[in-house]
Amino acid sequence: MRLRHRKWADTVLSENTDIGKNLADFSPEDIATFTSLEIGSGLGGFLLELSKEHPEEKYLGVEVNANAFALAIRNGAKVKEEQKNFLFLNAPIERIFPLFKEGQLNNIYLNFSDPWPKKRQQRRRLTYPTRQSEYYRILKENGTLYFRTDNEDLFKDSVEYFKEANLFDFEIIEPFYSEKVDYLPPTEYEKKFRAKGATIHLLIAHKKKKEEVK
Repeated sequence: MRLRHRKWADTVLSENTDIGKNLADFSPEDIATFTSLEIGSGLGGFLLELSKEHPEEKYLGVEVNANAFALAIRNGAKVKEEQKNFLFLNAPIERIFPLFKEGQLNNIYLNFSDPWPKKRQQRRRLTYPTRQSEYYRILKENGTLYFRTDNEDLFKDSVEYFKEANLFDFEIIEPFYSEKVDYLPPTEYEKKFRAKGATIHLLIAHKKKKEEVK
């Protein structure tokens, strides 16, 4: 989904620096308070719904696309007086990984990530084995990673990545329907793809104990 720059974006961002930051304005010390992470938070609907349903958690949404980030901030501004447990960060996730402590997070969410279809690009996929090493480090002992996509090739390859990395036990739900998995509300992209008849795939990965990892 291509997103254009909105005329109102700069104003919305300047008025809501409490819920939306870029890397230059983000204090690394603040990251220690977050318990769940969405990588590629898009327009923010999924993360905002979770933050409403689970006030005991604190959610960080990382989004590299500046236009999507601005829309997420506008959506977040509508609920920030009632929901104090979320923040959106406009930054590449590679810059954020080192800031997390080992075993910090309860959950990581990868929703409709860029499929990077060209062979030379595939190391950039969020499910690639080298990425999984980062997830394993920052998830708690019983931490869980949720990955969903409509892209058949990405999903098939990702299943193989999880087997290769051998850091997580995982289960697959396909086709996936948010109505049947009520702890994972739909994203904006899911609604769009489902309306077109696309099949959604879900992989739920549970961190293995260290002694189980070969």
